[in-house]
Amino acid sequence: MARPAPAVDKALKIIDLLVTHRGEQFTISDLARRTGSSLGSAHAVLAVLEQTGYLSRHPTRKTYGLGPALVSAGMAALEQHPAIRAAADQIPKLAAELAADVVVTAATPTEIVFVAVGGPGSRYGPGFREGERVPLVPPLGLVFMAWAHPLEVEAWLGRARAALEPDRARLALTTVRERGYALGQALGNRDLPQESASLRDGYDLLTVEPTRTYDLGMASAPVFDADHRVLVAITASGFSPGLTGREVLDIGERVRACATVVTKQARGRLPR
Repeated sequence: MARPAPAVDKALKIIDLLVTHRGEQFTISDLARRTGSSLGSAHAVLAVLEQTGYLSRHPTRKTYGLGPALVSAGMAALEQHPAIRAAADQIPKLAAELAADVVVTAATPTEIVFVAVGGPGSRYGPGFREGERVPLVPPLGLVFMAWAHPLEVEAWLGRARAALEPDRARLALTTVRERGYALGQALGNRDLPQESASLRDGYDLLTVEPTRTYDLGMASAPVFDADHRVLVAITASGFSPGLTGREVLDIGERVRACATVVTKQARGRLPR
């Protein structure tokens, strides 16, 4: 395992904070408090980020915001990830059709990052922001893990923060592969990353009966690259409660259809 680099970690936390609060600027005291840094260490990191153009400092208010160097970095990243651009172009239409909040997410080895937001289209939605991150722990990330390498799946299961049934988790992953999308029930205000037992308690919808009613929490479908790997996911959430099973399955199919369009636009290939 690589050694931790505290200065790099602080710099990334500062950039992530400013990305998720786009249009806002913060004083050095605000940034230190929000990132858990001392004023001294925050000052040293901010000086480097400002000097290199990754942050800019207001001349009179002495507040910090995103700098011009990140613009070119972002444009270069989009060129290397055409699926993200294609997905970002598609999700506003899907959000309007479903009256839902629709986001594009990408997975790191340990986190899920919200890279684009289309909406909000729902008054029930959680209101995600671009740049936000959540831990990639069960039950979150089913749509990423369903086509992942077995070692990645085992690492994901090993990060669960509460007891869960591995057989149930693997069955959920099989169900996602067979459907082509993941469905999750709404769990109210429960903190999902802290409630890994919710996978055991029925967060994932393994079966959907057409005439039953469900409180759908999310429907998520993968966008694939040319090697059948999941590049990003398109996820809809914020649905009104009490949907019929037919409506739930229709939503899942619509999200999958959108992800399929993006896969083809990005020259990816669907698994057989």
